[in-house]
Amino acid sequence: MERNNMIDYVKGFAILFVVAIHTKAVQGAHLGIIDGDDANFIINTLARFAVPFFFAASGYLFVQKLNTIQRDNKNAEQVQYAKKYIRKLIKLYLAWFIFYFLFELAVNFIETEKNSAALWNMFTNYIDHFSLWSFIYLGDGWPVYHLWFLPALIWAILILFLFIQMRLIRVLFVVSIGLHLIGLFGQSYSFLFDIPFNTRDGIFFALFYVTLGGMMAKYPVFASFARKMPTRSAVIWLGILSCVQILEGFITLQVYDGKAENYFISTIPLVIVLFLLVIKHNQMGKGSVMAKIGAKAVGIYVSHVFIMASIHILMHRMGLTMVEDWLLWKVIITPIVLLLAFIFYNLLQNGKKLAS
Repeated sequence: MERNNMIDYVKGFAILFVVAIHTKAVQGAHLGIIDGDDANFIINTLARFAVPFFFAASGYLFVQKLNTIQRDNKNAEQVQYAKKYIRKLIKLYLAWFIFYFLFELAVNFIETEKNSAALWNMFTNYIDHFSLWSFIYLGDGWPVYHLWFLPALIWAILILFLFIQMRLIRVLFVVSIGLHLIGLFGQSYSFLFDIPFNTRDGIFFALFYVTLGGMMAKYPVFASFARKMPTRSAVIWLGILSCVQILEGFITLQVYDGKAENYFISTIPLVIVLFLLVIKHNQMGKGSVMAKIGAKAVGIYVSHVFIMASIHILMHRMGLTMVEDWLLWKVIITPIVLLLAFIFYNLLQNGKKLAS
């Protein structure tokens, strides 16, 4: 199976946007007539293609591998591969959950008065935030906000595989579209009808994009259409849909005060066009810096919040918090976090290899 280098290339830019969302790159900055809050809103809204692309890429690569096994008529191997893939994701989630649990606990310990009553109170308050439902399914909020991506992906991949085994992937695709559109009412369209629970999850968010990627891998019609699609027209549509997503975000979030901005209606055609380009130009970006970063996107994703928090703690301890308000700092913090997360994760991987 030939590696699609364009997936890594796009993932490199996608993870840069994810880091920019979390660093709130230029929020609060001012440069002439440019308002940092407005610029940050545009970056934040535009960046919302990134996580859907990660989901779609995961579904695409997962089903592509299943297709390779299926050609050899080895159904048992498909099951073994799915188990191995899901087990790997679960291990990754558990490892980083424990990592952030201990990291946040250490930070709380440092900031707490050093007597038994205060420390015990800190610990019990910290543990009280644990939710089994959040841990198993939502993965959000505690001990850190960004790990939700992993349980969402695990559940979506599991459901996708079960429907593939039942030969009902097209049924799942239709159902996932409906669920995704319903999920919008828990996001940017909450002003129309507010769903009182989190729809940034495996069922309402991840399932649709994972299934979309799986459909593109399973059915050759998508690759055939991608090859015939004029690249110039696709790039133009990519630009138009990016602008539409920003406009949709402005209307739903700024004008009508929608409660969350994780995904929009326009994100759907945006990711479809982007992924068709990925299929058509599958060797674009091979060997580039962004492709190398993209190949480690999951590692950067799970570790970058630790890097951000560590930098903030260090700046606070050194009495340099005012630097975080400087325009130059706001411009460079995103690439700094990206680079350090890339290095940190590579060091962890190298240490793991040495230990084994």
